[in-house]
Amino acid sequence: LMGHSRGGEAAPLAATFNKLKFYPDDAKQKLGFNFNIRSVVSIAPVDGQYKPAGQFTPLENVDYLVIHGSHDGDVSTFHGLRQFERLRFTDGQLHFKAAVYMYRANHGQWNTVWNNKDNGPRSGRSLDLRALIAPEEQRRFAKLVISAFLEATLNRKREYLPMFRDHRTAGHWFPKTMYITRFQESGYAPLAEYDEDVDVTTGSVPGVTLMGDSLGTWKEATLPYRSRGDDQHHNAVWLGWNNRIAGKDTTKMGKPASYTVTISDSLRMARAPTAASAIHLSLAVTKEKPGPRAGPKDTTKADTTPAGKARAKAVADSVKKDSVAKAKAEPKKKEVADTIPVEITVELADSAGHTVRMPLSRYGTIRRPLETHVYRREGRDETRFATIFELVPQTYVIPLADFAK
Repeated sequence: LMGHSRGGEAAPLAATFNKLKFYPDDAKQKLGFNFNIRSVVSIAPVDGQYKPAGQFTPLENVDYLVIHGSHDGDVSTFHGLRQFERLRFTDGQLHFKAAVYMYRANHGQWNTVWNNKDNGPRSGRSLDLRALIAPEEQRRFAKLVISAFLEATLNRKREYLPMFRDHRTAGHWFPKTMYITRFQESGYAPLAEYDEDVDVTTGSVPGVTLMGDSLGTWKEATLPYRSRGDDQHHNAVWLGWNNRIAGKDTTKMGKPASYTVTISDSLRMARAPTAASAIHLSLAVTKEKPGPRAGPKDTTKADTTPAGKARAKAVADSVKKDSVAKAKAEPKKKEVADTIPVEITVELADSAGHTVRMPLSRYGTIRRPLETHVYRREGRDETRFATIFELVPQTYVIPLADFAK
């Protein structure tokens, strides 16, 4: 089943209703279709415009692909990510799900009828059509990715799977723009998905311990959409770090920040990872910048007497007043965009204490937020949306065999 826009919500809805015996909003209406629906494609879908029994549509045991454009002037939020997260594989069969976010693609150019009229016949007056990729290129991408998905799911041609794990493997086929992809297949067993509780040190199953070190930001919170007041119904861990030490010497660095996921021996034996196993890590970069890290305190020179503490407080208050006065007097500097590449290393340690490291960029591009200006009028995107980018986590599939090698 395939659908576009509202049809992109209807296709997974039909796949769900296909397995029900009764219509959930009126059980006097019998269903019981049981067609052989194996694969579902959602193109720039809405989500939640119809909720059976007041719930967001659940989905189970079908292969699923969702594609969406960053410059969508109709469904401006990547709502298909919520359906991606809700889909579960429970029947023990081979399944996978994939999501692709295409930069500079819009809502209508997926077909030859709507084209660039996302906001109606006069779209050129309100939407910035200059940013859009050529319509033929957008449809060529759709043909490639949907055909590969159907070959992999309906004809079981597993050789197409690598392009969904890492789209760069098919980069010579794709139009020249930027992509962010999500991927998950049956057999996936979560360690930390951050939806279970409010304890930042526990994972999704017993035996998982989470710990941060030298982090400027460490919290668990929902993933927002760029649309105001809307979110992805899914949590993430938010991490921020700055290895530079505060002070006059801007070259002084502290030890690298780290975030560690530890699994117990019993969980390791229960999961029984092999060389054919892989680690799935999903990551999105924000635009927030943690300040320099505080230097270590010199406790050997501290005057801990009451008089010494009073003097220290007086000095601190004086410094604070001076800094506030200086901030008011100086003109506010324009914030300079952070262009330093985001480099992340993934380190594995085994039970014997051996460690091995891999650069995450080996398994996919680590992108800064893809800023988009959908509207023609300057400043309209900033007032219309909470942010001018969609926070789409990129999935990195890291084979354990690579670490063993």
